[in-house]
Amino acid sequence: MDEASQARLTPVGIDCVLLDFDGPICRLFAGHPASVAASRLKERLGDMSLLPPELAGTDDPHGLLWAIATGPGRNAREVSAELNMLLAKEEVAAAASATITPGAVGVVRGLRARGLRLGVVSNNGYEAIRNVLLTRRLLELFDGPIIGRPDDARLMKPDAFMLREAVKRLGARPEHCLFVGDSWRDAEASRRAGVNFVGYAKSARKGREMTKANAKWVVSRMQDVMGLLP
Repeated sequence: MDEASQARLTPVGIDCVLLDFDGPICRLFAGHPASVAASRLKERLGDMSLLPPELAGTDDPHGLLWAIATGPGRNAREVSAELNMLLAKEEVAAAASATITPGAVGVVRGLRARGLRLGVVSNNGYEAIRNVLLTRRLLELFDGPIIGRPDDARLMKPDAFMLREAVKRLGARPEHCLFVGDSWRDAEASRRAGVNFVGYAKSARKGREMTKANAKWVVSRMQDVMGLLP
């Protein structure tokens, strides 16, 4: 945990904790690399002669999808809808070999023991999220919403849509919710939604990205999230 993480969260009571999926809960692409999923998307874009040169080298399928969805093309929405479904299939394949993040299960159980409601808000597809939680016997620990990538990929994080939807379903106030994510997109979505944010960073680069996106708290171990709660 870095110096910025030493201070605890706002004294305003936290009632709900929302977790990003790939990172804070598991490594979705542990056995089925994200680069493979990105290649599938790029191949399809290449078939349609719609792969932007600046994205040809990316190994980030979600960043690629978001860039296409929010791009200037006249048919960007139709193309991104097809890519969205293609990525969902890749994620389901990856779910079979996903590995749980060290400390994640203990954190989830610890938060539930404190009486906090738990949900998931992720740019990953719902089916892959549910498959991992179900097969790892974690689904029952989440009594809040499980919100995966929207059909309209423009609403992926960093847009605040999914976080706002989760807060709404919980019947909570944003300032009483905490979101744990592992990217600048998560930090930015939290800022826009008015939700408290803790960044989980396994690398200094990730930590810097989230700090630049106004993350006040960054931890390098999931266990450290518990120490930030009042």
